[in-house]
This record gives sequence, structure tokens and C-alpha cells, in this order.
Amino acid sequence: MDRPEEINIKDYLYVVLRRKNIILLVFLVCLPFILIKAFSVTPLYQATTKLLIQNNYDPSFLSNYRLGYDPYFLSTQTQLIKSSKVAAKVVESLSLDETYTRYFQKKNQDSSIAKDLISWFKNLYSVALKLAGINTNDPSASPTVKNESSTEEIKKLKIKSLARMVRNGITVDSDPEKGEIVNVSFSSTNPVFAADVVNTVVSAYKRLLLEMKLESTTQTLEWLKTNSDDERVKLEASEKKLREYKQEHDIYTINDQEAIFPKKIAQISDNLTHAQAEVNELEALYIEINRITPEEAINLPVVAENETVSELRRQFINKEQEIAGLSKSIGYKHPKMIRAKKDLNALEEKLSDEIQNVIQSIKNRYELALQKAKSLQVLLNKTKQNAAFMSDKFIQYEILNRDIEVHRLLYDRLLSRIKEFNITEQQQTIDVWVVETADTPTSQITKGPKRAVLIGILFSLVAGIGLAFFLDYMDNTVKTSEDAENRLGLPILGMIPLLKESEHEIEKIVFQAPSSIISEAYNAIRTSVLLSSPDGAPKSILISSMNQGVGKTATSVNLAISFAQSDKKVLLIDGDMRRSRIHKIFNLDNTSGLSTYLTNQSDITILKNNDLDCLDIAPAGPVPPNPSELLSSSRLKKLIMDLSDNYDFIIFDSPPMFNVSDAHLISKAAEQTILVTRSGITTYDAVAKAYKMLTDINSEMLGLIINAVDLKKQHRYYSKYDGPYGYYKNDYTYS
Repeated sequence: MDRPEEINIKDYLYVVLRRKNIILLVFLVCLPFILIKAFSVTPLYQATTKLLIQNNYDPSFLSNYRLGYDPYFLSTQTQLIKSSKVAAKVVESLSLDETYTRYFQKKNQDSSIAKDLISWFKNLYSVALKLAGINTNDPSASPTVKNESSTEEIKKLKIKSLARMVRNGITVDSDPEKGEIVNVSFSSTNPVFAADVVNTVVSAYKRLLLEMKLESTTQTLEWLKTNSDDERVKLEASEKKLREYKQEHDIYTINDQEAIFPKKIAQISDNLTHAQAEVNELEALYIEINRITPEEAINLPVVAENETVSELRRQFINKEQEIAGLSKSIGYKHPKMIRAKKDLNALEEKLSDEIQNVIQSIKNRYELALQKAKSLQVLLNKTKQNAAFMSDKFIQYEILNRDIEVHRLLYDRLLSRIKEFNITEQQQTIDVWVVETADTPTSQITKGPKRAVLIGILFSLVAGIGLAFFLDYMDNTVKTSEDAENRLGLPILGMIPLLKESEHEIEKIVFQAPSSIISEAYNAIRTSVLLSSPDGAPKSILISSMNQGVGKTATSVNLAISFAQSDKKVLLIDGDMRRSRIHKIFNLDNTSGLSTYLTNQSDITILKNNDLDCLDIAPAGPVPPNPSELLSSSRLKKLIMDLSDNYDFIIFDSPPMFNVSDAHLISKAAEQTILVTRSGITTYDAVAKAYKMLTDINSEMLGLIINAVDLKKQHRYYSKYDGPYGYYKNDYTYS
């Protein structure tokens, strides 16, 4: 798992140092405004009074929907205190339209830097308008300077302006969580004026509350009385309409609420239910009795539980027991035995008769219950028919009755509210007490100019640093090897420092100043190329770039010289047949070269360098009409193969990759390609596009060279290269 990238404070410091000119510019632009603002601030004084504001609720007169606690109470009172009506009352109480200039008589005589500047700009603006032919003395420009404007209108405008000033100066500090104490303050350049205004605000606020209470009560009472009269008239009309309807349709009610039919139907239905239940019970018993014999009927609970049957059965059992006892002591023909048998037979007949009576009574009860149920069913059907016939009338009756109830309820509530308002008319719903009266402040609330200057300087520095970081964030150009390697993931062969002032030419600086910092940088790149692969360095290398002006040709020449100085046999081929420059750098003949070779007009022209024995140069030759077609031929690859045995390195210089396809064609023939970028000029997008172009045609990229790196701007890398380059940093001036 990759570790998250740590934030390095030095990185932010390097951004500030690199963009120090932008920060300084912002600071210098803001400094005059800071000084003008700091030394033109007029001291302010603040007077404060403390109020205790409570909501005066009387629970006995509260309506059902009102609460005893209002979480927004103090917020509402804050808005009232800061309202325009309170400010207007303050102006009226203090007669500020006449006394305001007395408070600020001395202040008006003073002058400040800000006022002088404003006056100067106004005069400049007026002069510009006059030169443009615009009349600034148009009487219609301001209604206060019209000749026909009355003094009363001017006074109203002045009072309105003063009220707006007072309202904007009032501040209220309230916190419901800390209690009901409210701090009311007013700030002004005159301490006496601040104290007078804030004390007057309290009395104006109380007057406003009283006026609002009286106005609200008066309007509410008028509304309640008007609506109560209307509801009374509506109630009387509804009652009259209901009476007429009842008389017309012969409807009688019970307790003025329930009609007679519903209750009657309910009662008949209840009786019918009981009768049907009784019929069902007797019918089951009746069926059972008809199914069994009279002797078996004695076992039925309804027969056995009959008192007469129970008594006769007990006597019958006792008589049988008596006969059984006599049969053991006397014979069957004994007179006593004969009499006992007669008594037993008589009891048996009585028991049978009584059972028949019980059975007959059950049958009679069943028939009577059945007849009763039928009668109730007929009565219920008839009553339902009558109820259905009267249903429409009852519906209208209920509608009229509900109208009466609604009007009566509204009327009663309106009367109750009228009585409540009559009782509480003189009662104030909000109580205000002055806890502390505002005294004339002796110390100002505004800080001195030093504090304003310090704050302004801090603000300008923060703005400059913010702009510096924004510009650095928007900067998408290649700057240093570490940034490029982190963002692109490509190997960085080395960085070439920026040369600002030198007596040597940049194209041959490795030869002219071998001990310079730039020469050492090219030597370091040479080492990177030699160590770029374990199989050995590539023999044919293309030096190209994405755009013009990044130092591609200078890099090709200096890198070739660096290899030649290390006793490597090097051939530098000018592959830029459109704008060749290498023959000019070395003062060589360009009548024949790569173009004549590719067109099969001559062999490759190789010229010797008089200064370096190991360096040979093949110029580009005359400009052909079709360089891309020539480079796409097989002769270029054949040339590299033929020359590889004679040279350790073959270095090509080519046109930029963005403009033409020459560099792409050479890269396919060469073993590796080195892309040259310029610090602060070449963008990361351009490098990524170049890399994609090469990979699309299966060309190999050896790495990047970052040219013209300003080491003193890139502070973190300047210290990094202090070792190899610091020894030579006094030879040439680099910034």
C-alpha cells in the first residue's frame, strides 16, 4: 500500500520565494490604500444601555393555541428596536433636524485625508463632465435643489435621512440562552450624541410598543364586534329556518339532537333479535321433543327441572322402594301391597300427564315466540320503510342543525374574546425596564492607525501569497526534474541551468567553457546516457522537442561535444532539413549533406571538426521540397547501419515534433529518442502528447532533458545541486 504523500512545509516556502515579485507587487498596490484608510479613520464612541424585556402573559386569558414561551421573542424585539419607526421617533424626540449640526459643529470644521481625496476626485469628475459637454448643474438631478421645492419637503427628506442614519447605527445584543437582558448600543463620532440617541431609543421603543398595543386592541375589538353581530344574525336566521322546516315536515326530535326514527328502529331491531334468539332456542327444543317418546322426554333438562315433574318423580321412586320392601315381608296379594301398587300406578299417570303438560307448554311458547318474531319483523320493515321515506328530510334537518351549532359556537367565542379584550385592554403585553442608563462614553471603540496599518499589511500579504499559490497551481509548465518525474513518470536525464550573461555562445559552451556549471550539467547527462541500460548505451540517438525555442539544437551540439571530449567517436547529423543551423554553428559548408544523400545525389557528407578530433558533422544539405518523404525511405536506416561501425554515437538533431513529422520518422530509425523541454515554457500536456506520439509508432524514449532551469528561482533544487554546480557558481551569472 502506497504511503500518502507528506506535506512538506519547505515546498510552500519555495512557492513564496519563487513568486516573491507577485507578492511584492500586490503589497505595493495595496499599501497606499492601507495608509489612506488607516490615517483617515475617525474615532468612534459607543454608548450602551441595558434593558430587561419580558413577555407579560396572563394565563387566565390565554387562548388554547397560545403558548407561554416564545423562542423568537427577543429576536422580534430586536427587530422592533432597530425599526425605522423607532428611529423616526428618536429623530422627532431629539429634534435632530435642528440640533444635529450642534453635535458635530467641530467635526465639520476638521478635514481628513479621505475627505480631501474624495473632494479631489469629485472635482476631477466635474471637470471631466464639463470637458465632455455634460451640464452637471441640472436642477432635475436632485429634488432637494429645485427652486420650487417647499421647505416642508426638504425637511421631510432630511428627517428621513437622519432616521436612516440612526437606524443603521443601532446595534442590539440579545441571547435568549443567557437571559432576558438586552444591550442596546449606538456608535457615533460624538460621545454625547451616542449617549443621547441610545437613551432616546429606549423611550421611543416603549412608545412604539404602546401604540402597537392600542392599535392592535382597537382593530381587534372592532373586528370582533362586527363579526359577532354578523354571527348573531346568522344564528337567528338558522334557528328560524330550522323551526320552519320542522313544522313543514312534521319532524320531532329528542333533545334537539336525535330524530325519533333512528331510535325506534334500533329498539325494534333489538327486540327482534331477542325474539329470534328465543324462537331458535324453543325450535330446537320443540324438534327434540317431537323426536322422542314421552317416557324419554323426562330426561330432557327442561322437563326434569319442572318442579311438579320433579316432585312426582321423587314420590314415584319412593313408592317403588316401598313396594320393593313390602315384597320381601308380605306377598303380592296382601292388601297393603295391592294398595301400594294402585298408588304407584296413580303416581305414574300423574307423572305422564304432567310431562305432557310440560311438552304442551313448550309447544305453546314456541308458537307464541314465532308469532312475536314475525310481528316484530313486520313492524321493523314498516318502520324502515317510513325511515327511508323520511331520510332526505332528516339529512336536510341535520344540515340545518349543524349550521345552528356552528353559528352558535362562533358567536359564543366572539363574545368571550370581546369580554377578554375589554378586561385586558389596558394591560401591556410586554414589560420593559431600564437596568442601566447609557452614560457618555469616554473611550473610543476604534483602534489607532497602527493597528489598521498592521491589519492592512497582513491582509495585503495574505492576498499576495494567495495569488502566488493560485498562479503556481495554474502553472502547468515543466520546471524541475523532481516535478516532471512525479507528474509524468518518465526518466529525467538531467537539467541544464539557465545562462543569462556570458561571453560564450550557448551552442558551444561545453567546448568554450568546459569548467562551467552548464558544461558540468551536459557531462552529467552524458553519464546518464552511458548508464541508461545494462546492455550498453544506444549508438543512435535522436534529440528532439515538442516546440521551437526550447534549446534542442544547442542540446544536440553540446551533448555531442561532451561525448567527443570523453574520447568517444561521435557523428552529429543535422536532421532538420527545413531550418538547418548546425553548419552555421561550426562554420561549415552546406552544399551537400543529408538531403543530397537521401535523394541519392551523393554520398553522405561528413566534415571534420578542427577543434575536436573525435567529433564529425554531417550537415543537412540544401532544403528539399519533401523532407518527410525522404526521411521515410530505407536509406536513413541504411545510413545508420553503415556508420555504426565507424562511430560510437550518432546524434541526430531534428525539427520539433509538433510542427512536422520529421522527428517521428527519424525516431523510428534511431535506437532512442531524447526529448528536450524548457523550464517554465514546455507544458506537461505537451510532453505527454510527445510521449504518446512516440509510443504509438513503437519508438523508444530514453528520457527528458530540462533546459534553461533558473536554479536561483528553484531554491530547493539550487541547494540540491550545490554540490556539483556550487563550485562553479561564481564563474557565470545565473538567476
